[in-house]
Amino acid sequence: MERLGIHRSLDPRGALPQQARRLDASSPVGPDEIAVELEYLNVDSASWRQIRESTDGSAEGMAARVLDIVREHGKMHNPVTGSGGMLVGRVAELGSHRTEPPVGSRIATLVSLTLTPLVIDEITGIDPASERVAVKGRAILFGSGIYTLVPEDLDDAVVLDVLDVCGAPAWAARLARRG
Repeated sequence: MERLGIHRSLDPRGALPQQARRLDASSPVGPDEIAVELEYLNVDSASWRQIRESTDGSAEGMAARVLDIVREHGKMHNPVTGSGGMLVGRVAELGSHRTEPPVGSRIATLVSLTLTPLVIDEITGIDPASERVAVKGRAILFGSGIYTLVPEDLDDAVVLDVLDVCGAPAWAARLARRG
C-alpha cells in the first residue's frame, strides 16, 4: 500500500491519503517515493477565494491560513472547500526503488495537494490576486503519483495555468468517444 501513500495516513490510519485528515510529511522517503523541494503551490481557485474572503484579502492573513492548514493536516486540503491544488518544485531525493526523474529535475505534480504530504518552512511570496504561493518546504510524491517535467523555457505563470487543470486530460480521455 506504500505505492498509494496509505502508510502516510495518520488520522485515521489506513485511510487513503485524500480521505485522511492528517498525513505524515516528515518521515524519510520511502522506496517508491520522491521528495520534492517546493517552489510554488498553486492553490485551487475555490480554496483560494474562500481563504481570501475569510481573511479580508490580507496577504499576511492568507499566508497564515495556508500555513495553518498545512501544519494541521500535513497537506494543503482546505477543510471548508475540500480542495487543494498542485505544486512545482525540484526533485530533492528518490526512494531506493526509483530511478527517475533525475534529482534536480523541475517537476509539476499532476495529483492534488489534498493527497500530497507537505511541510512548508516558509512562505516567500503571496499575492491575494494570484493563486500562486511561493514557498520553501518539502513534498512527498507517492509511487502512484503522476508528474511532468517542467520545461525550462516556459514561464512559471504559463506552466501553472496549463497544469492547474491537469485532471482535465484524464477525464477527457475517459469520456471522449470516437466520432
